[in-house]
Amino acid sequence: MYLQLTGTQVRLLGSMHLFPATSRRTPPWIAEAYDWAEALVFESDPPTILPFLKADGQGSAEQLQPLLSAHAWRQLHAAWPAEGPLAPLADLRPWAALIVAPTLFQQVVEGVEPRMLRSAITQAKPYRYLETAEEVAAALESIPLDAVGAALGLLMADLAEPQRTLERMHAAWLNGDLLAVHRIAIESPMFNLPGIRHAILDARNRAWAARLTGLLARPERTLVVVGALHLCGPGNLIDCLAQPVEPVFATP
Repeated sequence: MYLQLTGTQVRLLGSMHLFPATSRRTPPWIAEAYDWAEALVFESDPPTILPFLKADGQGSAEQLQPLLSAHAWRQLHAAWPAEGPLAPLADLRPWAALIVAPTLFQQVVEGVEPRMLRSAITQAKPYRYLETAEEVAAALESIPLDAVGAALGLLMADLAEPQRTLERMHAAWLNGDLLAVHRIAIESPMFNLPGIRHAILDARNRAWAARLTGLLARPERTLVVVGALHLCGPGNLIDCLAQPVEPVFATP
């Protein structure tokens, strides 16, 4: 979960973007990793993705209605925010509906990246991003419509799944158990339907690896913070980098 790229000044940190509201604890290696780093690299800047969520006349979440049962569609509509940047549901791109929907049934607090970013800004610690919002949107746009519909249908059939999965994943993450995090994730529809894992994880991992390769010779201590799921399973970021890694152990 916290790894050194052997022979370089680059470390990888597997994060969780959100924590369960009932379990806000962070493991000690998070603070140690931040303190070690002279520069930070995050996935992307979340607020910048908001303008890409709306369909803009190209294809909206209403395309999903024929793929869902009438009951599931009513459930999704009933749960959707009535106002704000995510409203109305009909205006969103299908992939945006898929990404947002699980969070409607979770009780969460912010995870690793917002906390680190605030500290970096306060301390003037340099940071950068691996991808732009436009690149994130392009990757998610590649998810097949039928996969989006299938995942939302499964979600509507088990509304407790997102919170249950988050809590189990957070417990495994606290223990630094990357294999357990992966086992838990693949039980979720978000990651075991064709096209979804490829768009959310695999394709982005390959793009990130190409960009990170340019950092490997830099002298400053650089911490790359990505979601823990990017570090496990087929096509993970470590494999894409094709560099030996070694675990970094937290100070007792």
